[in-house]
Amino acid sequence: MTKYLPRMAAVHDLSGYGKCALTVVLPVLSAAGVEVCPLPTAVFSTNTLFKNYTFLDFSSHMSEYIDHWLRLGLKFDSVYSGFLGSPNQVQMVKRLINEFDHGISIVDPVMGDNGKIISIYNQQMISEMRNLVAVADLVTPNLTEASLLLDQEYKSAELDCSGSRKMCDQILSLGAKSIILTGIRRGDRLYNCAVDVKGNYFEVPIDMLPCYMHGTGDLFTSVVAGGLLRGYDLQTSVTSATDFVYDVMVYSLDVDDIFDRGVAFEPFAHKLGSGIYQREQE
Repeated sequence: MTKYLPRMAAVHDLSGYGKCALTVVLPVLSAAGVEVCPLPTAVFSTNTLFKNYTFLDFSSHMSEYIDHWLRLGLKFDSVYSGFLGSPNQVQMVKRLINEFDHGISIVDPVMGDNGKIISIYNQQMISEMRNLVAVADLVTPNLTEASLLLDQEYKSAELDCSGSRKMCDQILSLGAKSIILTGIRRGDRLYNCAVDVKGNYFEVPIDMLPCYMHGTGDLFTSVVAGGLLRGYDLQTSVTSATDFVYDVMVYSLDVDDIFDRGVAFEPFAHKLGSGIYQREQE
């Protein structure tokens, strides 16, 4: 009997050091049993949190890259995009979604966090991202990014249940079919708030840790994607990703240079083999 291996096209940048984007997406999705075909947007010596990084913009090659995939007749179970650095790159993701036989399109609209916007994101880029969100099956904004998409003022990361539900519905009104609104704060807990394709709203809470580690956003969305592509529903996949990110962050606190290296998920990756995180019973 032929075995099926789900395949994903992943449109992200690649950093040689400082885990994020493809250095998270590739190992995590592979561990979850998903074949990843990367389409790099740029290659960096380190992530952009470091000074004097070098980079190679891959934008001029993306179209011919996609042309070759089309000639090969490739089919994808998912198209998944993260940080995009120009309107042209946004168009390349839309092209993948429109021209390839694919299943679920996942857009992580990376534009900022904690009320701060990434410097290159002017009104044109925000508008382009809004148009990409409109054709996505699943979007995973944090509160800053959701505020930008809705052209609303960011006030704080605090949002009650009714406010979270309202913001999710507003994002869905742009055209997306489902949403995870990530990292909502209420007291000493964080909530990932979501609406699935059937319109069901749910929240997955976790204790808040007193630190930030880069790579956790890409890690969260990648674990969610792995669950979905292995046949699990959105709530199961969000619960899996929430628990996974929390546990690897706790573990990472004892790893040297972790705030430079990025979250240490590697010792836990094998626990994603079924598609969702097999958390040890406490």
